[in-house]
Amino acid sequence: MAPGSPSRGGTGDMAEVAAGVGRFKSNYAVERKIEPFYKGGKVQLDQTGQHLFCVCGTRVNILDVASGAVLRSLEQEDQEDITAFDLSPDDKVLVTASRALLLAQWAWQEGSVTRLWKAIHTAPVATMAFDPTSTLLATGGCDGAVRVWDVVRCYGTHHFRGSPGVVHLVAFHPDPARLLLFSSAADTSIRVWSLQERSCLAVLTAHYSAVTSLTFSADGHTMLSSGRDKICVIWDLRSLQATRTVPVFESVEAAVLLPEEPAPELGVKSAGLHFLTAGDQGALRVWEAASGRCVHAQQRLRGPGRELTHCTLAHAAGLLLSVTADHNLLLYDAHSLRLRKQFAGYSEEVLDVRFLGPEDSHVVVASNSPCLKVFDLQTSACQILHGHTDIVLALDVFRKGRLFASCAKDQSIRVWRMNKSGEVACVAQGSGHTHSVGTICCSRLKETFLVTGSQDCTVKLWPLPEALLSKGTGHEGGPVFLQAQATQRCHDKDINSVAVAPNDKLLATGSQDRTAKLWALPRCQLLGTFSGHRRGLWCVQFSPMDQVLATASADGTIKLWALQDFSCLKTFEGHDASVLKVAFVSRGTQLLSSGSDGLLKLWTIKNNECVRTLDAHEDKVWGLHCSRLDDRALTGASDSRVVLWKDVTEAEQAEEQAKREEQVVKQQELDNLLHEKRYLRALGLAISLDRPHTVLTVIQAIRRDPESCEKLETTVLQLRRDQKEALLRFCVTWNTNSRHCHEAQAVLGVLLRHEAPDELLTYDGVRASLEGLLPYTERHFQRLSRMLQAATFLDFLWHNMKLPALPTAPAAL
Repeated sequence: MAPGSPSRGGTGDMAEVAAGVGRFKSNYAVERKIEPFYKGGKVQLDQTGQHLFCVCGTRVNILDVASGAVLRSLEQEDQEDITAFDLSPDDKVLVTASRALLLAQWAWQEGSVTRLWKAIHTAPVATMAFDPTSTLLATGGCDGAVRVWDVVRCYGTHHFRGSPGVVHLVAFHPDPARLLLFSSAADTSIRVWSLQERSCLAVLTAHYSAVTSLTFSADGHTMLSSGRDKICVIWDLRSLQATRTVPVFESVEAAVLLPEEPAPELGVKSAGLHFLTAGDQGALRVWEAASGRCVHAQQRLRGPGRELTHCTLAHAAGLLLSVTADHNLLLYDAHSLRLRKQFAGYSEEVLDVRFLGPEDSHVVVASNSPCLKVFDLQTSACQILHGHTDIVLALDVFRKGRLFASCAKDQSIRVWRMNKSGEVACVAQGSGHTHSVGTICCSRLKETFLVTGSQDCTVKLWPLPEALLSKGTGHEGGPVFLQAQATQRCHDKDINSVAVAPNDKLLATGSQDRTAKLWALPRCQLLGTFSGHRRGLWCVQFSPMDQVLATASADGTIKLWALQDFSCLKTFEGHDASVLKVAFVSRGTQLLSSGSDGLLKLWTIKNNECVRTLDAHEDKVWGLHCSRLDDRALTGASDSRVVLWKDVTEAEQAEEQAKREEQVVKQQELDNLLHEKRYLRALGLAISLDRPHTVLTVIQAIRRDPESCEKLETTVLQLRRDQKEALLRFCVTWNTNSRHCHEAQAVLGVLLRHEAPDELLTYDGVRASLEGLLPYTERHFQRLSRMLQAATFLDFLWHNMKLPALPTAPAAL
């Protein structure tokens, strides 16, 4: 026996445990999906701040801000990508534009299109905006044209030419009486169009790069423009002149004028003009227009994907919405910039997933981002965790469920704790690897240590300090720094997976060098090597019950190995591509695996059988985790989906048992009805069971009756129409067999004699039934004709046979 092996019996115990067939799982069903709802582009809040509108490919999704759930998904008939949309100021009308150059007007609360018309632009619509009265809509196209539409009277009112390149920004003056429209195109200037004079009033030039936003003061006398040239310009709209240029030292994607009221928490102490900017520094900043100085700035977070791409203000609701480059939507209180809500719009490639909480109430997701996303499964609330500065590659959770760890490409690890209210904070961090840390595993018995594996081919053992485990420790001073206790070079290539045994005394490592190795903890002494896979290993996992190790490989197989002699016990083949993850379920008697073919497979170890193949992903399934009660599973894949699976074995077995019991009861009732010669009820019951053979049995019982003809007619004609249709379908089946064709022809004869042809033709599926009946009926007729001829010929022979005279008996002497 290997040192530190579990004290349970050897591999023979596996067969004993597997004998409990009743505990085997047979199927999982999708309980819930966490899917992307925003893939970039415009976002907008309604005036109440209750609904959030955003683009996701061919759809505009409408989110309930309170719950984070997608209430409705709107897609145009052409099923082309949405290029622009806008919600009217009165929140009643939504207009979308697609790549097919069609505009759709929606009654979005009902989810119905009220009007669909051609945009007339010669290239897709890039932007659109409503006027303050919600009657006029301006569209700017990639063809350089600006068009104005009356959405109430349903006609085009203006067509403005003259903008070079793509018109990416349009906005109406807030005073509807002035009838002014502003637009910006590729030449970095702002054009002012008069709807009354149908001409361009002015061309405002102050920016040297693309203008990204236009916003107006409440009185309509001032306009603020922002650009990627790192300046914001304040314009006097009465003279159409720039009054001040404010350098903001970052490429600005959106600027918002704040209400002219004191907001001490934002540094707004005077009544002058203040505005807020969002840009490539990833922090919201408040500026005083008069002095041009920054009076408030959020804390900057390091790492890619933190840049802000959009920002919008809902004045009536007092909410501010900003969007990051990695598609996270952040909702703030407009008066204090306190974070209210977080939404993860698009996770791109999901690399790992784990259940969190003592009752698996949350899930944590690592995607192609430095941020972690924690979802509450009950409320759909999302929490985005910042800390790593590069892509997080792997996760693992400790036994109690509140403490979990992550590792990333930034060569560091972090330990996170979730409190009883569901809030997560980083409590420890460590660094020491010289390359990306690709795999991490927590101790199983107690929260005492971590093990990490890296591309530097080493494994490190990280003990957790006692202070970290103390319940009273708040860690307000920041995360504790971890120190590696042991470092061991384990393989010649990247280490893809590490696993700690249930007794915390053994460590398994799986590598790209096609081998797995077993080590004794805590000193990382090599005990043996598992060799046999033809390609690199992606996952290693200890059995919770036996001295067995499971390995998943890029060669498409899963192998089980004995810890005693390092021999291969079983090989499971079925995946068409690399097997990326494997987990033991059903108390170690079954395996659940995921592959780069997007499939999950459930295996029974005893007979090497693949019990079920589950398909809910369209790409590589990198993440797989099972709940502590073993009744749910969690998967995450490169298709940006996180799927929660529920074990439905017991439910399906109970349903099957109920069906069997119902069938037995109905069969007994059918036998009683036939015994009592209550043929009508018997036939109706047999048809309801949808079993052609049982219906045939009833018809045969009727035909055995001395008064069969009358009773068959009476019974068939009293059936409902749907029952007659079913009976006709059964006749097609019976008619294919010469033994049962007489019953089929008898029923068919009753229907043809007593139902009008027009009535028969209205039966559901009658044409298909007739096509199935005709060839076999003709064959039966020919067979009977041949039999009749043969019988006639036999009769003829009998009557014409001349028998020789019998010999006369000799006379008696």
